[in-house]
Amino acid sequence: MQPISKGFYLGSIIGGIAVGVLLVGIGLAVAQAEEEAGGALVAISYLPMIYSMVIMYVLIYKIWAAIQGPTARTTPGKAVGFMFIPFFNFYWIFQVIWGWTKDYNALIVQRGISGPRAPEGLGLATCIIAIIPCVSVITPILMLIFYNAAIDGANVVIAAGAQAPAVGAPPPLPEPPAQNI
Repeated sequence: MQPISKGFYLGSIIGGIAVGVLLVGIGLAVAQAEEEAGGALVAISYLPMIYSMVIMYVLIYKIWAAIQGPTARTTPGKAVGFMFIPFFNFYWIFQVIWGWTKDYNALIVQRGISGPRAPEGLGLATCIIAIIPCVSVITPILMLIFYNAAIDGANVVIAAGAQAPAVGAPPPLPEPPAQNI
């Protein structure tokens, strides 16, 4: 598995949200003078925000794929897919975000990987704040902090997996002798 690019994922998420919000602001300002053009800009603003959300779900998939093993509570596909189930997603976000931090921390202890511990308190706080109306406006900031730590953690696991064979894996086969022809 390739390391996760922090610049690409965080840049895409921040950039998509920033461009979307900028287009909404410009669209609302233009709508004061010319209603159709302003409405079009507001409608177009959804495209970078959708892009940002797609990238966010791809990132969730990748961080869960990095920690698959005996400690993982779900698969990457379920982690993303169940987020699209209405009302169930209020429960599932706790499994995806807070659960990832707990499973990651258990995995690095189990495998003896020396890496940073995932911030379980941040994961829990992000989930709680995300479902509280009016307070959830700070959720994107908490999510970015979480994703920053999750990418670092996933990359540590990916690097450790590339260096050492999986636990319980058979030893590699010896190289066949060179043939002189």
